[in-house]
Amino acid sequence: MQKNRVKAALREGRAVSGPILGEARGVGTVKMMALAGHDFLFLDMEHAMFDWETMLTLVQTALLTDICPLVRVTDLAYPLVARALDAGAQGVIIPRVETREQAEQAVNFAKYPPLGRRGAGGEARYGYERRPIGIAVEEANAEGMVIVQIESRDGVAAIDGIAAVPGLDVVCVGPQDLSISLGVPGDFDHPSFVDALRRIVAACAPHHVAVGMVEREASALRRWHEMGMRFLACNNDANMLHQAATRDVATLREFVNRG
Repeated sequence: MQKNRVKAALREGRAVSGPILGEARGVGTVKMMALAGHDFLFLDMEHAMFDWETMLTLVQTALLTDICPLVRVTDLAYPLVARALDAGAQGVIIPRVETREQAEQAVNFAKYPPLGRRGAGGEARYGYERRPIGIAVEEANAEGMVIVQIESRDGVAAIDGIAAVPGLDVVCVGPQDLSISLGVPGDFDHPSFVDALRRIVAACAPHHVAVGMVEREASALRRWHEMGMRFLACNNDANMLHQAATRDVATLREFVNRG
């Protein structure tokens, strides 16, 4: 089974980056993000309108181009977690986790016995490689990632228990929802928001669980990296297109509108 280079990097204390994909449907976007040097793709099935056939294509293309495919499922439900992993995803991202029990359930859904209850089946889960079942199960449990998102005041309050769950790899902050829950919507400089993030980092450190953050501007991730975050979800496909188009229109208007 293909090695998960994102999981390996995080274990070594290195930072990793990747964009959120919610609009792109073609394999070219996967290839371009890999060529750009990103480590992972945050494939969003919570807010985007992907179907499973499209997701299978994107995931398998990511494996072929050596960029780690991570799928954010719509909710914490076994059929969604299992289907993402059966498509070949090297990890699942679970939104809106607020209790230790939910984090334990996420690990349980994502791991084969004896670590969890995931069922075995499907051709895509190992990139269509033929693997002896015992080896395949062992590799899948070792290489697969479980990422949970903290997006509420309750999630922050429960972070000590969540971070201690065996098999958890990353706690990723959902900044918009967390700021709304804290009563400071969109104010990512507010002391209560910053203090919540410091609490999350402090709780995860003893368990060697990486902490992640989402930003649209790469430069905005600097302060969170300096705080100790290493899973850096950088920009999204729609915003990248908007940024580039806005830049080009501004450049054109500089000379088109002269005279």
